[in-house]
Amino acid sequence: MTASALSPSLLSGIPPWMWLALVFAILLPVFKELWGAKVKGWAGEKMVSHLGLRKLNSSIYQVFDDLYLPRPDGQGTTQLDHVVVSPFGVFVIETKNYQGWIFGSEKQKDWTQSIYKKKHRFQNPLHQNDLHVRALAGLLGLDRRIFHSVVFFIGDCTFKTEFPENVLNHGLRSYIEGFQSPLLEQAAVNRCTERLRELAQMTDRRSAARAHVKGIRDRRAS
Repeated sequence: MTASALSPSLLSGIPPWMWLALVFAILLPVFKELWGAKVKGWAGEKMVSHLGLRKLNSSIYQVFDDLYLPRPDGQGTTQLDHVVVSPFGVFVIETKNYQGWIFGSEKQKDWTQSIYKKKHRFQNPLHQNDLHVRALAGLLGLDRRIFHSVVFFIGDCTFKTEFPENVLNHGLRSYIEGFQSPLLEQAAVNRCTERLRELAQMTDRRSAARAHVKGIRDRRAS
């Protein structure tokens, strides 16, 4: 069909639903690129919160989700997926929603996801969570030995290398409940709980998320 054949009368004959379908087909890849990772991460965190952590005994464990704290180096903020406060320590949980095969080691800078013959490298979440622990230890004024760093993979993934015991793809709740040696007195637990509750109530998460993303971009640019 030539350009001259695309007359206004021909275009006006296209039904509205077809126009909508065409616009949707054009914009869908853009929205998937911009929002896919965010939606995936949000869904994964909600899954952990409601299907795992929310089943912990609430008289012993206090659960906090999606916290934004200043980075120890003063360069913006860091975002913690989940924090569980208990007499047996403070659990800092980094969630990853990945499928396929996962390769890595405790000391490697990057880990690798292999799926559908494609490979994707991502930051070692143990190193990422170490930053979270340091930030939270500073906020709460606690020794780092009080904290338990946990990395939990939510997606249907298979570990193809040997990982430390605090890297999990199942059994998150039972792992947490397996710690039974008291590390904090109840008064300290109450202080931590109150401090994190205040932080959660004072945080405008939408603004905090925007500032957090901007900080990441600025650090990468520099």
